[in-house]
Amino acid sequence: MPKISVRNDNQGMLCLFVEPWGTDHWMKPGESLVVTAAGDPTAWPFEVVVHPDGVSVVVNDHYVVEVSDQAGTPAPCGHQRPEDW
Repeated sequence: MPKISVRNDNQGMLCLFVEPWGTDHWMKPGESLVVTAAGDPTAWPFEVVVHPDGVSVVVNDHYVVEVSDQAGTPAPCGHQRPEDW
């Protein structure tokens, strides 16, 4: 299964969006999240887009996706979302 790790090297919170589903997963400074895709092994699984609101991992919609921390613990939509967001 293809995986991509996204690390927050900023001094503040960083949002990882997973598209096309629009889920948001937040990382504290120094944290990483892993996006794992299961699906068509012949398709290109990911595209990474950096923008002012965070980082988006755009996933080929033929895939089923899971977001987890480095230990493999699931990080569902809204993971660590700031209250003021």
